[in-house]
Amino acid sequence: MAVNFGFALKIPTVVLRYFNVYGPRQSLNNPYTGVIAIFSSRIKNNNPPIIFEDGRQLRDFIYVEDVARANLLALESEREGVYNVGTGKATSILEVANTLIELFDSKVEPKITGEFRVGDNRHDFADISKIKRELKFEPRYSLKQGLEKFVEWGKTREAIDMFEKAEEERKKYLG
Repeated sequence: MAVNFGFALKIPTVVLRYFNVYGPRQSLNNPYTGVIAIFSSRIKNNNPPIIFEDGRQLRDFIYVEDVARANLLALESEREGVYNVGTGKATSILEVANTLIELFDSKVEPKITGEFRVGDNRHDFADISKIKRELKFEPRYSLKQGLEKFVEWGKTREAIDMFEKAEEERKKYLG
């Protein structure tokens, strides 16, 4: 809609499509803030991360500082358009869970349910060739580096595991 209005009203418009953003200050008590925060809350409470399907579904996780830099590049640019903001690298959900378990120095093991969740897509990762080419954006943090910073922060925070409550809600509304 922003692009259409921008075109119609001759207002320069930039749209940034964020992929899975994570980082410090992300709520560890809200089960709707993303899989990294959800897994972290579970692990910190000595509960296994719950993984739907087979754990091999792929996502693109981008550290919040990289997202902030992409926003600055877009603001400072004379360009218009729609840009994917991600790393361009696909990572399995199971790999994320195992990395978090290792970084939190936990002994829990992921629980793979095999259950498909309505509305989930199998793979979701960014093609960042346009933002690299036009805005000169290059992610600086690997997933491991970003998770290390996130976990360092997360170890100092309380985490209330609300996963089961959120799942009850989801199932209630989906029938």
